[in-house]
This record gives sequence, C-alpha cells and structure tokens, in this order.
Amino acid sequence: MLTRSLVSGLLSGVMVIAAASLPPLASRAQDTPASTAATPGPVVDATLDSMRGGRRSLSAERGRRVVVLFYEDRPHVELNDAFKGELLRFVSDNHLGERVVPYGVANLGDVGAVPQTLVRSMIQPLVDRWGIDILLDWEGVMRRAPFSFRTNAANTAIVDREGRIVYRHAGRMEETQRREFYRALRGALR
Repeated sequence: MLTRSLVSGLLSGVMVIAAASLPPLASRAQDTPASTAATPGPVVDATLDSMRGGRRSLSAERGRRVVVLFYEDRPHVELNDAFKGELLRFVSDNHLGERVVPYGVANLGDVGAVPQTLVRSMIQPLVDRWGIDILLDWEGVMRRAPFSFRTNAANTAIVDREGRIVYRHAGRMEETQRREFYRALRGALR
C-alpha cells in the first residue's frame, strides 16, 4: 500500500515534469502565434475614422466584399510586410478588387494626449506605401469582443460577406498560417 508521503512525492514529480515540458507562461501568451479558421462567430461591425477621410463602417461591405483586417500597433506594423504585399498582389493578379477589400487598422487606444493630427501624419506614409485605407481605432474598439484582437501583436482577420470573422491570427504569418489564410479566403469568396 502506498503511503501518503510517497503518493505526494510521485504527484509532485509528475507536476514538475509536466511543467518542465511547457514553455514559460509569458512566452506562450505573447510569442505563440494563434490562428483559427473555425466556425464563424457572431456578425461583427465597427465604425472607425478613415485615413482617407470620414468614417468607415465594416457593415458597408456586408453582402458585397470580404474584408481583410490587419490590426497592429506601432512596434508590429512591419511584422507581416511581406505577407501584406503578397496579399495585395494576389487580389490584383486575380482581379478580386470588387470582391475583397483589405484595411489596415491602427491600434491607437493607448496614444494618450498625442494630437490626432500628429498621429495621422505618422500613419499617412503607410497609406501611401500600401495604397489601402487605414482605419483608426482611437478607443480600442477592436480589442474588445467580438473582435478581441490582441494588443502588442500583429493581428490578421477575414470577415466574410455576412459580416462574420472566419479566420484570425495573431503574430507573424509563416507559411502554415498563409496556407490557412488563403484556404479561409477562398471559402469566404464562395
């Protein structure tokens, strides 16, 4: 019969082995990319300031075009540059401009008292560089449900023509994530 101290020692050893096999908690939360191409969730919408003037509402695209969102903060804006260029070429080469619209979304919920004109002047070169509209999330709308985009990360999402998120990823778009992205995009275009 096992004694209480022997059982306790065995359990402690199992927990140490299990804990040693996992990466540290902080790196799992921040470094591990998270992709999902699952069952679509609720219909989403947001209305944000546009770098091209006025305000844009995602619901304006509903029923017309699939929306690709790149939600990023300043330190991560260049993390997926190659993928963004690849996507823009894909849309252009396949004549999908009437069926797919990409938007950059600047995570500005933490800019504080910085004048909006200064922030806009810092973002304008990115609009010129990519040729797509960048929406300005001053209030952190996209960080809250149902979007729930991660802060301190480069987020990529696909919103289908019904207005549902059908793909999301946080982090660098490696080859595996790119394949998942294009599979989800093809599905959303059907």
